[in-house]
Amino acid sequence: MKNQRKSIIVLLLALILTGVSIITPDTAFGCSLPPNEVKYTPVVFTKITTQTDSIRIYVYEDTTLKVKNQSGVIFQKHYKSEGTKTVRIPQQKAKAKLKFTLTTSYGTKGGTVTKTVKDDGIISNRKIVSSLKKPKVYGKITDKSVSVKVKASKGETLYIQNGSKVLKKAEYHKTGSQTLSIPRQKAGTKLTFYTTGKKKGRSVYVTKTVEDVTAPAKPNIFFAEGETDITVKGEIGTKVYVKHNSTEMKSSWTYMGTMLEKTYTFSLQNAGISSVCAGDSFSIRLVDDAGNKSASAKTGKVKEDIAWDESGR
Repeated sequence: MKNQRKSIIVLLLALILTGVSIITPDTAFGCSLPPNEVKYTPVVFTKITTQTDSIRIYVYEDTTLKVKNQSGVIFQKHYKSEGTKTVRIPQQKAKAKLKFTLTTSYGTKGGTVTKTVKDDGIISNRKIVSSLKKPKVYGKITDKSVSVKVKASKGETLYIQNGSKVLKKAEYHKTGSQTLSIPRQKAGTKLTFYTTGKKKGRSVYVTKTVEDVTAPAKPNIFFAEGETDITVKGEIGTKVYVKHNSTEMKSSWTYMGTMLEKTYTFSLQNAGISSVCAGDSFSIRLVDDAGNKSASAKTGKVKEDIAWDESGR
């Protein structure tokens, strides 16, 4: 046994002296893995209600997302790339607690995000009557819409609701279409349309999701450290793009990251910019999931030439 121990010690010393690296759990896959303190906690952007069936979540590269309720896992998927993902889930009961977690392929687990499902109320207690045709809703409804065109039959009463909240109630004295005014609704809201008649009951529901056509607000920006880092303040969940304004070279918009909080700071070097000349400036804009672009915010002009050496300084 003593000889075995001596052999092992000699072997370890030889490996160290010859510069051969020892394989550990952190290098077993041929690359350096992030330190254990790095947290992979998902960011949930969507407000979850009893009408919610899709959720916007920010996940990290090479992680598995799990969504659980009291009964167990209701969604699970592995993501190879980092970014905002849209997750489809069954509609949940009011006050249900949903738990979101990310786990890397090498076992590191981030923090748990818990969301409580808000009660949007019951749309209608009436039973479906087959003789009532479902209403026909024309066109898309956006977060700027203040009216909607709906076709129904003579003698029917049309209801437009956001959950249990009635946005519009209209009687049809003849078969055809009416353009009805409604208050503006938030993007992602689900509006439900149905009709009732002389008999007790209702038609089948028609559901429309309010589309996002409103651009994010113009961000506030400033140089965070000298003139090499930029801090952006703006709408959470939007993507940050930067453009180098230079008279000496053409530049396109470059994606820098997502606003996981109200403030985001990035380095110009990470934008692939190797040098900056005095008089140059930078433009920043935000883009939401629907592709709506904010107005561009522009920095002041850089005061002196800046260049990074190979070490990044």
